[in-house]
Amino acid sequence: MERPRKGKAGSNPVTYDESFKIAVAREYLEGKLSQSQLGRKHGLNSGEVVRYFVNWYKKNIGKSQPGATVPEDPQPSNTSQQLLAEELRLANLKITALEMMINIAEKELDINIRKKSGTKPPVK
Repeated sequence: MERPRKGKAGSNPVTYDESFKIAVAREYLEGKLSQSQLGRKHGLNSGEVVRYFVNWYKKNIGKSQPGATVPEDPQPSNTSQQLLAEELRLANLKITALEMMINIAEKELDINIRKKSGTKPPVK
């Protein structure tokens, strides 16, 4: 089997699920791993893909979720701020997990689970 050459027409670019992009971007924004380390961890071609995910996340998701990005100072000055920062981090991870579950369920069951805005409640 011949591998397609770079830049040739007909090669299929790899597309990633939004939930995967969100998870990788949030993991990078936590600041524990570098772009190249995350790329290796998730089997991506390079750290450039991780940088793309982070830029995509900041552009599309970060605006709609205030406080979704990690603060510049990762070491808050007192214990209560540390607890709040940890709770926020865990809440963001939970949101990511729930978004991923909904996306997977929608694909597997081939139905729309998310409620559309402006829909009427069911008549009893």
